[in-house]
Amino acid sequence: MTFSSAFIVIGSLFPIQDNLEVKKKDNMKIIKGTWSYLFWLGPILTIVGVSAGFVSGTWKPIPLALITFAIIIIGLWIVYQAYSIEHNSTTTWWSGRATEAGTNAIFATISVLIIFALINFLGVRYQTRIDFTENQKFTLSPQTIEVLENLEQPAKLWIFDRGENYQYTQLIENYQKQGNGKFKFELVDPQAKPGKANQFGVKQLGEIHLEVGDKKEVIISRQLEPLTESKLTNSIEKILSSRILKVYFIQGHGERELKEGQKGLSEAVNTLENKNYIVESINLASISQVPEDADVLIIAGAQREFLDAEVTALQEYLDQGGGVLIMLDPSTDPGLNNLFEEWGILVDDRLAIDDPKIGRLVGLDPWVVLVTQYGEHPITQDFGSGISLYPFARPIESEAIEGIEESPLIWTNEQSWAETDLRGQLKFNEGRDRIGPLSLGVALTRTSTEEKSQETELEPTPISPVPGEPNNETVATSTEELEVEKETTSTEVKSENKSEEARLVVLGNSQFATNGWFQQQLNGDVFLNSVSWLSQLEQETLSISPKKTTNRRIAMSLVQARFLSWMAVIILPILAFSIGGIIWWQRR
Repeated sequence: MTFSSAFIVIGSLFPIQDNLEVKKKDNMKIIKGTWSYLFWLGPILTIVGVSAGFVSGTWKPIPLALITFAIIIIGLWIVYQAYSIEHNSTTTWWSGRATEAGTNAIFATISVLIIFALINFLGVRYQTRIDFTENQKFTLSPQTIEVLENLEQPAKLWIFDRGENYQYTQLIENYQKQGNGKFKFELVDPQAKPGKANQFGVKQLGEIHLEVGDKKEVIISRQLEPLTESKLTNSIEKILSSRILKVYFIQGHGERELKEGQKGLSEAVNTLENKNYIVESINLASISQVPEDADVLIIAGAQREFLDAEVTALQEYLDQGGGVLIMLDPSTDPGLNNLFEEWGILVDDRLAIDDPKIGRLVGLDPWVVLVTQYGEHPITQDFGSGISLYPFARPIESEAIEGIEESPLIWTNEQSWAETDLRGQLKFNEGRDRIGPLSLGVALTRTSTEEKSQETELEPTPISPVPGEPNNETVATSTEELEVEKETTSTEVKSENKSEEARLVVLGNSQFATNGWFQQQLNGDVFLNSVSWLSQLEQETLSISPKKTTNRRIAMSLVQARFLSWMAVIILPILAFSIGGIIWWQRR
């Protein structure tokens, strides 16, 4: 090999060496960039781990693993930075400006994380809420706070649903906070815990039950029904009430009996007893008057006429502010015409027939009326478009009577009609039958003032003659003095006004409350709500007004709305571009 060829070979090696140096530097840049990204993974995992630990309340295993992994990544990054700089620079890594800046950034980040962690810890440990709304929308009323602070025994709210409903989660948490440990709630999935659901008699998702001691109360029976402060507080107050309500079923006229069987009312009676009502049966003909402890009287499907004395007893009971539930069946006459006339009740003798097409879809006969329309009344206010069924019902209406407030409760659909001919084919006959919708029940209220007069007279006291004196003059004088005294102080008439509210509910069907039908859809609710309203329980509950939200929306005319749209979409952007163009032209 010649010298020239050797120089050529050696010269060709220098470019190779340069390429190796360039590739090495490129690889170092890639590794350095990768480690810089990995460094930020450490603080991110630290934040995630600390947040998960505070939220879940436990540090094992996931939060601790995340924090440990983050510390390892940050440690490896520090070791790499120290090694790479010390081997590629004359100065040590610990004394470099980048190290100082990075250390300051790390300590600043850790300090911020510690501050946030302390704030979260104090926020979880010592919860304090301040309601800045105008009318304290998220603050419990003074009546509710007083009820919760005076709880003598623990109260628990059972929510039977698959998940939390955020519409009332805040409300329940406020109750739990004010309850001082005596008010609790628990979310139960009926499918996961069917035993607990059966214990409370849950029928569908969304039901909310209140339990205090051995007493249970259904607060929400439907999923879309809202839970309000007034409803929850009044339920607590009602279940803690010491008042014992007594319901009497009148018997002796062919009414439905309180027993098992297809035509009995045992399911309705058992439900009333579970709600702390005392249920008994009476015969008015044998006692001549309604018992004084009667809160509600129920006449369920009377087949024979009442005696005049019994009708008078019912009228006197209503005059004293009583509550009566009358359930009538077709082709019957209980002889209560005087009572109905006094209250403006109009009873139709025809049979309510539903549209056969509707009944065929759900497997019902035409004489079973399917109802989805209800009046605006406390008995039916929460029914919405729910279903209730009334087999063999008759229309019940009312006319205006001075001093009586009437409210229809149940309406059939527009395809129903009142059938006159029950022996022929069930079809609507123009002129004889009446087209729907038909009213199957009404609720009436009468506020009357009863004046009671009580006369008290002083009995004359016999005056014995004084011994040894003439009798006639003395006795006459004494008698005259007595008559004067009697005229001045004897007769006193005391009149006191007593305001009583009488309530009456008349339904054109009694079979809907019998065994087998009582548990169908809203049938039981119609019966129970009627009894509750007649007992006037709501007059003892607390009056809590709902918090109204102030409407702060701007009401604009069409011209103003168009002008605002033009300002936002066209005028302001053009103005901004014009100003920018002018500034650019001046600086150019």
